[in-house]
Amino acid sequence: MALMDFETLSFYQPRAGTVLRNGFAMNRLSHAYIFEGPRGTKKLETAFFFAKRLLCQHPTETGDPCNACTHCKRIMHASHPNVFLIEAEGEVIKVDQIRRIVQEFSKASLEDVPRVYIVNDAHKLNPEAGNTLLKTLEEPGADIYAVLVTDSYNALLKTIASRSQVIHFTALDKDVVRADLVKSGVDPTLAMVIPEYTNNFDEACRIGASETMSAAFRLVLELFEMAGKPKKSMVLALREKRDELLPDKDAKDFFLTLMILYQKDLLNAKLRRLDQIVYRTELEKLQRLAETTTQKTIQNGLERMLTLKSRLRFNINSWLAFDSLLANLERGFLNAI
Repeated sequence: MALMDFETLSFYQPRAGTVLRNGFAMNRLSHAYIFEGPRGTKKLETAFFFAKRLLCQHPTETGDPCNACTHCKRIMHASHPNVFLIEAEGEVIKVDQIRRIVQEFSKASLEDVPRVYIVNDAHKLNPEAGNTLLKTLEEPGADIYAVLVTDSYNALLKTIASRSQVIHFTALDKDVVRADLVKSGVDPTLAMVIPEYTNNFDEACRIGASETMSAAFRLVLELFEMAGKPKKSMVLALREKRDELLPDKDAKDFFLTLMILYQKDLLNAKLRRLDQIVYRTELEKLQRLAETTTQKTIQNGLERMLTLKSRLRFNINSWLAFDSLLANLERGFLNAI
């Protein structure tokens, strides 16, 4: 999602919004920035926003890019000849990629505006590429700006870091991620749950758009709907759908995490800690099940889930492990009635 103004940037990243807004307002921009922080925190989007504001022909009275001029539009469509994105070719960013940028900047600009190069995952610069980039930072040239984006700041050459202004990006607030997921059309209950699994915005959007992950979510609700009902089997219900709904390790891990969150909510419902419940739209069901289940039963089930989550990283028979987990859950719920 493109950033359109400083207010939006500051909503996601207050520190970055303040530093960059003040830099433009006081005409005190650095020729090299490092945007560092966890993945999915709008670093790359901010890099392009910086380029857009820098090249904008008609900034607004509030200092925002106009989002309407030729330069703004071309940057938003990733087609501006003065904005360059450098990304890893394979596992690393190679020296030839940096050399091509250096050669490009040795030529006269086709546009009478600054030039910006953005190095995504800058920690992937190999040593030779890093040293070549360092030379450009030491002698940047007129109207040439660099933005290095990384989630591994300590992996950058110290000399590169010392010649750049560092802006730290923090993990997005869970409520911010939830609100954006709902805006994008994700089921509100699923949107409540996803940020408990990841607050990486990009990953959260990927999960929200994945039918496989949505199906895993619906399966969790279906299984707990069967809890404590003698004529319905959680084990058989999973067996019928597992190959289709849980095709890989990521789906299984997500599914189990959702199970854990539901079980935690069940414990919170039992202890009347309703403000801590994640599956808020399931509150009435959680309270009904909690009333017919002992606290010990809930805690034992939760411990089994957490143990299985740690074991899933190893080469185990996951289907057998899930069968065993659900069988124990079923017995616990039925015995507690």
